[in-house]
Amino acid sequence: MKLYFRKRIGQSSTELSLSIVYSFFLHVLVALATVFLYIKATPRVHVPLFYQVTLVGMPPDLTETPPPEEASPATPKKEPVPKLAKVTPKAKKVMPKKGNLPEFFREIPKPATVEATPPATSAEQPQVAVAGPVAVTAPEQDFKFSWYLTLVRDKIGRNWRPPPDANDAKAKILFTVNRSGWVDNVNLDTDHSSGTFGFQQAAVRAIRLSNPFPPLPEEFSKLSVEFSVDLMAGQ
Repeated sequence: MKLYFRKRIGQSSTELSLSIVYSFFLHVLVALATVFLYIKATPRVHVPLFYQVTLVGMPPDLTETPPPEEASPATPKKEPVPKLAKVTPKAKKVMPKKGNLPEFFREIPKPATVEATPPATSAEQPQVAVAGPVAVTAPEQDFKFSWYLTLVRDKIGRNWRPPPDANDAKAKILFTVNRSGWVDNVNLDTDHSSGTFGFQQAAVRAIRLSNPFPPLPEEFSKLSVEFSVDLMAGQ
């Protein structure tokens, strides 16, 4: 250990004694400071004072006794007066004599039931629209819209171009129109058709070129309707 006087402390020098004394006082100060801080940091618990109290009853001489209640004279109870039952005479039903009011006792004869007989109806004819070489028929009897057949006939007539060499030829085409007016299932009725192969193909082509037709009438309840068209050579 070197001091500020640039001298090394020896074992027998006075500087070593002074250092020991300073170190002792320094440790004492540190210990006191630690005890002081511990005392300040530790919370103090305050115990409140309490007193022991013994309850003592009142002396027997001072207890007050309630005065006796005076007996009130008994009041006689009133008996309820019985109610008299009302007797209402029964009204006798007086039936009128038959001689006085004959209209109430006269037996009304029941009307004879007459069974309604349905009127005789003749067979309904299918709707047909004919104009020149084009004839459109609606085989379904519930389709009663002649104006729609006229539209179909006119559109097919504008697209019908028979071959020039067809003489007395006839082609019958069956086709179906759905609610939106589009054509389905175009078929040639060979049993009721005549003429050359080119004439028959020209009839099928006229139907396909007319697709689509106007939408079906809103009053018609079915989803589609079948038509048949007869196409003939120019007249």
